[in-house]
Amino acid sequence: MTSNETGAGNGIFRRTVLKAGTATLGALGLGMITPVTASGQESTHSSETEEVDSPVGFGVEVLAGHANFPDEVAAEFRTTYDEGDSEAIVSNLPSDASSVIVAKVTWEPEGTSGWHTHPGPVIVSVAEGELQLINERDCVERTYGAGEAFIDPGQGNIHVASNPSTTDTAVAYATFLGVPDGEPATVWVAPADC
Repeated sequence: MTSNETGAGNGIFRRTVLKAGTATLGALGLGMITPVTASGQESTHSSETEEVDSPVGFGVEVLAGHANFPDEVAAEFRTTYDEGDSEAIVSNLPSDASSVIVAKVTWEPEGTSGWHTHPGPVIVSVAEGELQLINERDCVERTYGAGEAFIDPGQGNIHVASNPSTTDTAVAYATFLGVPDGEPATVWVAPADC
């Protein structure tokens, strides 16, 4: 069961997921929502509800789902930001890098992805408009415009991407790496304290 409610003073919708058995969640279409902790581990909190963020004005069109690498593939991405977190963020393609998903992601004006993470690294190319990205690790707002790209390290990196425009749509193409076959590419989580 879910209920949408507006968070105090911020206008962002939240989805409260009531704990239920796997069969019930699957029947409700909620099997892909798995609360995780700030460290990226599945939540084992024993309360009756887990609050996870919900996307608003945000859509994903899968262009190519779960393509498997027939060969052994290894990769390491290293990102060092100009401001905020000064340590390089290293993201290795997980040992289960057997599957890749490619998607077109669209944010309506003032749309948000909601706070989330991914099982593996994601390469994002902004095609239209601009995106504001905030990583929980340093809470710094970074802006990427059309023609720019960024790498989300995934693997527990909790973040949110929003369209700051009040009039223009933002569009990006995302390549999700290391998504286990049959698993979701995105896991929504509780909002970060940024």
